[in-house]
Amino acid sequence: MKLAQAGVRGHSIQPLPGRLHVSNATLGMLVAAAYRVYDFQISGGPQWLNTDRYNIEAKAAGETKPAEAQLMAMLQKLLEERFDLQAHRETREAPTYALEIGKIGPKFQPSKNSDEPPLFRVYQRRQITAARAPLSYLVEALSFVVGRPVVDKTGLDGKYDYKLEWTPDETQVRSDESAPQVEGNVPSLASAIQEQMGLRLRSHKGPVEIVVIDRAEKASVN
Repeated sequence: MKLAQAGVRGHSIQPLPGRLHVSNATLGMLVAAAYRVYDFQISGGPQWLNTDRYNIEAKAAGETKPAEAQLMAMLQKLLEERFDLQAHRETREAPTYALEIGKIGPKFQPSKNSDEPPLFRVYQRRQITAARAPLSYLVEALSFVVGRPVVDKTGLDGKYDYKLEWTPDETQVRSDESAPQVEGNVPSLASAIQEQMGLRLRSHKGPVEIVVIDRAEKASVN
Protein backbone atom coordinates (compact mmCIF):
# COMPACT_ATOMS: atom_id res chain seq x y z
CA MET A 1 0.00 0.00 0.00
CA LYS A 2 1.30 3.45 -0.97
CA LEU A 3 0.04 7.01 -0.83
CA ALA A 4 -1.15 8.16 -4.26
CA GLN A 5 0.42 11.11 -6.02
CA ALA A 6 -1.30 14.38 -5.14
CA GLY A 7 -3.35 16.16 -7.79
CA VAL A 8 -4.19 13.07 -9.86
CA ARG A 9 -7.81 12.86 -11.05
CA GLY A 10 -9.87 9.70 -11.36
CA HIS A 11 -9.53 6.40 -9.54
CA SER A 12 -9.94 2.66 -10.12
CA ILE A 13 -10.69 -0.39 -7.97
CA GLN A 14 -10.24 -3.44 -10.18
CA PRO A 15 -10.67 -7.09 -9.18
CA LEU A 16 -8.27 -8.96 -11.49
CA PRO A 17 -7.46 -12.70 -11.74
CA GLY A 18 -5.95 -13.57 -8.38
CA ARG A 19 -5.33 -10.00 -7.25
CA LEU A 20 -6.83 -6.61 -6.53
CA HIS A 21 -5.54 -3.41 -8.15
CA VAL A 22 -6.42 -0.05 -6.56
CA SER A 23 -5.31 3.31 -7.92
CA ASN A 24 -5.85 6.75 -6.33
CA ALA A 25 -8.74 5.62 -4.09
CA THR A 26 -9.86 7.11 -0.77
CA LEU A 27 -10.86 5.01 2.22
CA GLY A 28 -14.47 5.98 1.50
CA MET A 29 -14.20 4.51 -2.00
CA LEU A 30 -12.57 1.36 -0.63
CA VAL A 31 -15.30 0.87 1.98
CA ALA A 32 -17.99 1.29 -0.70
CA ALA A 33 -16.31 -1.36 -2.87
CA ALA A 34 -15.57 -3.77 -0.02
CA TYR A 35 -19.12 -3.66 1.38
CA ARG A 36 -20.78 -3.46 -2.06
CA VAL A 37 -22.64 -0.20 -1.40
CA TYR A 38 -22.68 3.25 -2.99
CA ASP A 39 -20.73 6.11 -1.42
CA PHE A 40 -23.98 7.75 -0.30
CA GLN A 41 -24.64 4.65 1.85
CA ILE A 42 -21.61 5.31 4.06
CA SER A 43 -21.99 7.18 7.35
CA GLY A 44 -19.42 8.37 9.86
CA GLY A 45 -15.66 8.04 9.55
CA PRO A 46 -12.71 10.43 10.02
CA GLN A 47 -12.31 13.81 8.31
CA TRP A 48 -9.75 12.37 5.87
CA LEU A 49 -12.15 9.60 4.74
CA ASN A 50 -12.62 11.17 1.28
CA THR A 51 -9.35 13.09 0.91
CA ASP A 52 -6.33 10.83 1.54
CA ARG A 53 -5.73 8.57 -1.47
CA TYR A 54 -3.97 5.23 -1.78
CA ASN A 55 -2.58 2.78 -4.32
CA ILE A 56 -2.89 -0.91 -3.44
CA GLU A 57 -1.69 -4.14 -5.05
CA ALA A 58 -3.02 -7.15 -3.15
CA LYS A 59 -2.70 -10.82 -4.09
CA ALA A 60 -5.18 -13.50 -3.06
CA ALA A 61 -3.74 -16.33 -0.99
CA GLY A 62 -4.35 -19.91 -2.11
CA GLU A 63 -6.75 -19.42 -5.01
CA THR A 64 -5.46 -18.45 -8.45
CA LYS A 65 -8.72 -16.98 -9.72
CA PRO A 66 -11.06 -16.13 -6.82
CA ALA A 67 -14.47 -14.64 -7.59
CA GLU A 68 -15.06 -10.91 -7.28
CA ALA A 69 -17.05 -11.46 -4.06
CA GLN A 70 -14.04 -13.24 -2.52
CA LEU A 71 -11.74 -10.39 -3.54
CA MET A 72 -14.09 -7.88 -1.91
CA ALA A 73 -14.06 -9.97 1.28
CA MET A 74 -10.27 -9.88 1.06
CA LEU A 75 -10.45 -6.10 0.75
CA GLN A 76 -12.61 -5.91 3.89
CA LYS A 77 -9.96 -7.84 5.81
CA LEU A 78 -7.19 -5.63 4.39
CA LEU A 79 -9.05 -2.50 5.54
CA GLU A 80 -9.47 -3.99 9.00
CA GLU A 81 -5.76 -4.77 9.22
CA ARG A 82 -4.28 -1.62 7.64
CA PHE A 83 -6.81 1.03 8.71
CA ASP A 84 -8.03 -0.64 11.92
CA LEU A 85 -11.46 -0.30 10.31
CA GLN A 86 -14.50 -1.18 12.38
CA ALA A 87 -17.88 -0.87 10.69
CA HIS A 88 -21.39 -2.25 10.88
CA ARG A 89 -24.51 -2.29 8.72
CA GLU A 90 -27.87 -0.83 9.67
CA THR A 91 -31.09 0.19 7.91
CA ARG A 92 -32.32 3.79 7.92
CA GLU A 93 -35.24 5.67 6.37
CA ALA A 94 -33.81 7.80 3.57
CA PRO A 95 -34.78 9.45 0.25
CA THR A 96 -35.06 7.09 -2.72
CA TYR A 97 -36.36 7.19 -6.29
CA ALA A 98 -38.87 4.85 -7.90
CA LEU A 99 -38.42 4.17 -11.62
CA GLU A 100 -41.94 3.96 -13.06
CA ILE A 101 -43.65 3.72 -16.44
CA GLY A 102 -44.75 7.14 -17.71
CA LYS A 103 -48.23 8.11 -18.90
CA ILE A 104 -47.70 7.13 -22.53
CA GLY A 105 -45.79 3.93 -21.80
CA PRO A 106 -42.25 2.77 -22.65
CA LYS A 107 -40.61 4.15 -25.79
CA PHE A 108 -38.12 1.29 -26.12
CA GLN A 109 -38.61 -2.24 -27.44
CA PRO A 110 -37.49 -5.69 -26.26
CA SER A 111 -34.23 -6.90 -27.80
CA LYS A 112 -34.55 -9.14 -30.84
CA ASN A 113 -31.38 -11.12 -30.07
CA SER A 114 -31.84 -11.53 -26.33
CA ASP A 115 -29.80 -14.75 -26.22
CA GLU A 116 -26.55 -12.87 -26.82
CA PRO A 117 -24.61 -11.36 -23.89
CA PRO A 118 -25.84 -7.96 -22.68
CA LEU A 119 -23.93 -4.76 -23.44
CA PHE A 120 -24.19 -1.80 -21.11
CA ARG A 121 -22.05 1.34 -21.14
CA VAL A 122 -22.13 4.48 -19.00
CA TYR A 123 -20.20 7.36 -20.53
CA GLN A 124 -19.13 10.39 -18.46
CA ARG A 125 -22.28 10.33 -16.33
CA ARG A 126 -24.21 11.77 -19.27
CA GLN A 127 -24.96 8.87 -21.60
CA ILE A 128 -26.08 5.25 -21.25
CA THR A 129 -26.08 2.82 -24.15
CA ALA A 130 -27.69 -0.59 -23.64
CA ALA A 131 -28.22 -3.67 -25.80
CA ARG A 132 -29.94 -6.84 -24.58
CA ALA A 133 -29.81 -5.45 -21.03
CA PRO A 134 -32.37 -5.88 -18.24
CA LEU A 135 -33.60 -2.74 -16.50
CA SER A 136 -31.72 -3.80 -13.36
CA TYR A 137 -28.58 -2.51 -15.11
CA LEU A 138 -30.24 0.88 -15.63
CA VAL A 139 -31.43 1.02 -12.01
CA GLU A 140 -27.91 0.36 -10.72
CA ALA A 141 -26.41 3.00 -13.01
CA LEU A 142 -29.03 5.60 -12.09
CA SER A 143 -28.45 4.99 -8.37
CA PHE A 144 -24.77 5.73 -8.94
CA VAL A 145 -25.51 8.87 -10.98
CA VAL A 146 -28.20 10.47 -8.79
CA GLY A 147 -26.63 9.57 -5.44
CA ARG A 148 -29.59 7.78 -3.91
CA PRO A 149 -31.18 4.30 -4.29
CA VAL A 150 -33.40 3.78 -7.33
CA VAL A 151 -36.04 1.04 -7.09
CA ASP A 152 -37.49 -0.58 -10.22
CA LYS A 153 -41.29 -0.22 -10.16
CA THR A 154 -41.84 -0.69 -13.91
CA GLY A 155 -42.70 -4.39 -13.80
CA LEU A 156 -40.66 -4.85 -17.01
CA ASP A 157 -38.52 -7.98 -16.77
CA GLY A 158 -37.25 -8.42 -20.35
CA LYS A 159 -34.03 -7.38 -22.07
CA TYR A 160 -33.98 -4.11 -23.96
CA ASP A 161 -32.02 -1.89 -26.37
CA TYR A 162 -31.96 1.85 -25.70
CA LYS A 163 -29.84 4.98 -25.52
CA LEU A 164 -30.25 7.63 -22.83
CA GLU A 165 -28.45 10.97 -23.02
CA TRP A 166 -28.72 13.92 -20.65
CA THR A 167 -26.99 17.05 -19.36
CA PRO A 168 -25.61 16.31 -15.86
CA ASP A 169 -26.08 18.84 -13.07
CA GLU A 170 -23.48 19.64 -10.41
CA THR A 171 -24.72 16.85 -8.09
CA GLN A 172 -23.89 14.21 -10.70
CA VAL A 173 -20.16 14.99 -10.95
CA ARG A 174 -17.67 13.65 -8.41
CA SER A 175 -15.17 16.00 -6.78
CA ASP A 176 -12.29 14.24 -8.57
CA GLU A 177 -13.89 14.56 -12.01
CA SER A 178 -14.17 17.36 -14.53
CA ALA A 179 -17.66 18.31 -15.65
CA PRO A 180 -18.40 16.56 -18.98
CA GLN A 181 -18.92 18.71 -22.04
CA VAL A 182 -22.34 18.30 -23.67
CA GLU A 183 -23.06 19.66 -27.14
CA GLY A 184 -26.46 20.84 -28.28
CA ASN A 185 -29.79 21.10 -26.45
CA VAL A 186 -29.70 18.01 -24.24
CA PRO A 187 -32.32 17.69 -21.45
CA SER A 188 -31.77 17.04 -17.76
CA LEU A 189 -31.71 13.44 -16.55
CA ALA A 190 -35.32 13.42 -15.33
CA SER A 191 -36.56 14.95 -18.59
CA ALA A 192 -34.42 12.60 -20.70
CA ILE A 193 -35.84 9.53 -18.95
CA GLN A 194 -39.36 10.74 -19.76
CA GLU A 195 -38.73 11.97 -23.31
CA GLN A 196 -36.36 9.25 -24.52
CA MET A 197 -37.59 6.19 -22.62
CA GLY A 198 -41.17 6.91 -21.56
CA LEU A 199 -40.27 6.31 -17.91
CA ARG A 200 -40.14 8.63 -14.91
CA LEU A 201 -38.30 9.01 -11.60
CA ARG A 202 -40.57 9.66 -8.64
CA SER A 203 -39.13 10.74 -5.29
CA HIS A 204 -39.92 8.52 -2.29
CA LYS A 205 -38.63 7.60 1.13
CA GLY A 206 -37.80 4.04 2.09
CA PRO A 207 -35.46 1.72 3.99
CA VAL A 208 -31.83 2.05 2.87
CA GLU A 209 -28.92 -0.09 4.03
CA ILE A 210 -26.13 2.03 5.53
CA VAL A 211 -22.55 1.08 6.40
CA VAL A 212 -21.58 2.99 9.55
CA ILE A 213 -17.85 3.49 10.15
CA ASP A 214 -17.26 3.19 13.89
CA ARG A 215 -13.46 3.51 13.80
CA ALA A 216 -10.68 4.08 11.27
CA GLU A 217 -7.01 5.07 11.61
CA LYS A 218 -4.60 6.27 8.96
CA ALA A 219 -2.91 3.31 7.31
CA SER A 220 0.77 2.52 7.50
CA VAL A 221 2.24 2.66 3.99
CA ASN A 222 5.21 0.85 2.49
